[in-house]
Amino acid sequence: MSTLPINRFKEQFPKNHIPEITELEDFWSNGVSVLFRNFAKHISDNYDLRFGIPVWSEKNGWTYRIGKSGIYLIKGIQIEKNGFIVDGILVNDETGYRLAIDYVKTVYEKKQYEFENKIIEKNARQARRNKVRKVREREEFLAMKDLIIPEKYNVFHWPSKLDISKLKKLYNLDAQGIQDTVLADEIGLTLYIRCKYGKEDMERMEKYIIRCHNCEAELRGDTDFRQCSCGHQYSYKEYRRSYRKNNMPTGAAAKIFETFVTKWSLAKSYQEKMILIDTLLHEFHLNLISGAVHRPVAMNFMDGTRAKVEGIINDLSEWNG
Repeated sequence: MSTLPINRFKEQFPKNHIPEITELEDFWSNGVSVLFRNFAKHISDNYDLRFGIPVWSEKNGWTYRIGKSGIYLIKGIQIEKNGFIVDGILVNDETGYRLAIDYVKTVYEKKQYEFENKIIEKNARQARRNKVRKVREREEFLAMKDLIIPEKYNVFHWPSKLDISKLKKLYNLDAQGIQDTVLADEIGLTLYIRCKYGKEDMERMEKYIIRCHNCEAELRGDTDFRQCSCGHQYSYKEYRRSYRKNNMPTGAAAKIFETFVTKWSLAKSYQEKMILIDTLLHEFHLNLISGAVHRPVAMNFMDGTRAKVEGIINDLSEWNG
């Protein structure tokens, strides 16, 4: 009677546990991790393809897909202890890696027209849905316009993102042996507040609750329109949209910032605070180089274009090497 190996992917990451990139790194040997990162970078750089959110398979556990805009070119990429499998090609050495790269190129060139048309069709359907939604929401707005105080309606003040020039300055000074405790506190607190509000606001919204941005009161109810006792008013739908538009950290960022939120308020010394900032930046770098996300988590925390944010994360990673 045979027994399954205790480290099989499906057993280690059951249906209720989506693996994070750092967990995949620990699951594999270092060689496979490098191949996976390189594979993800190659398909992104050459075909603008990325890994999507994994889906559960009873046979293989969590399986991955690569594509863009929610349309997938290759599905069912499996994870095993000794590598990852792309449509039957085991990638655990340079030979397997080259075969997988060539396979993706072949599939992309063969299906590019069909693939891009599907993306166009999906975007067109979304545009039609958006048009219908806007008409409906306009009607809802007109029905309650007499209740709305324009200067107090949907006035949002989300926590600021981090100024990347200040982050670079902190590390410049630290490399010179200068401990700028004020700057370290400012940077850490900026990250902490954005982490904290991102987590807490998402937990509220999951319960259909929102936070007044004027007085911090919790606004409950089962309708879209909410009015706070302080006089400020909100649309629940617009609150959620504003949350997303301002890139408040949630989802893939959750585990990354959870530890930081817990430990920052306990950190006292400059060294303790720098370790926490270092750790968070390291997590940002792992997330960035994995390629297994549509958007780098660091964008939730740092002010700037994607290129600038990726640049500072890569620079600081090499710095700390």
